[in-house]
Amino acid sequence: MNLPLVNIIQTARNHAFPSAKLAHCSGWNLHGHNDHGSFYMITAYTPTFGSSELHLTSMDSLIVTLCVGASNLFWLPIMGALSDRVGRRPLLFGCTVLMLITAYPAMLWLVHEPSFGRLLAVELWLSFIYGSYNGAMVVFLTEIMPIEVRTSGFALAYSLATAIFGGFTPALSTYLIHVSGNRAIPGLWLSFAAACGLAATLFANPFRPKPAVDRLIEPEY
Repeated sequence: MNLPLVNIIQTARNHAFPSAKLAHCSGWNLHGHNDHGSFYMITAYTPTFGSSELHLTSMDSLIVTLCVGASNLFWLPIMGALSDRVGRRPLLFGCTVLMLITAYPAMLWLVHEPSFGRLLAVELWLSFIYGSYNGAMVVFLTEIMPIEVRTSGFALAYSLATAIFGGFTPALSTYLIHVSGNRAIPGLWLSFAAACGLAATLFANPFRPKPAVDRLIEPEY
């Protein structure tokens, strides 16, 4: 019995469709950097950032985190339905560009005069970008996987991205602030994640199986 990882590698190596390996790698990059980096930044890291860096109360940070969760719940199905109408790429391109150009300025605005209102505004803006992106990304990531390994390939990309990019985002943000002294520097990490997602969107293509060749069967007389 072959292990799922072995099946993924064999499919990527032997499949007639030449971008199978690239699709999996770029899908992992796309999902991990932009999706998990954004999610963990606006949820798991918000209470720590709000209390330790912005010196807001723990209650303020937790209320903002709760509002972000509600915002994610609101935008995800709406943008997923929109991607069914307009396609995945327009949303993926638009959201990564928005994150790329607005994340750092938004964080600069926040740390200039920290307040509950500003933290809520910035986090809801980032939540809108994340929800819009993720609504299209999850489906797109399954579509770029070869059918033979679609479930195991998606599971591998998702779990590795969660462990590496998501898990290290709060720690890396704290470290960068400590080293640079710039409290807005997590915005640069989000911009970098968006740049990785944008690059992956350019290279990843939905998997299209080769059409089956109909065999001509001569009638028997």
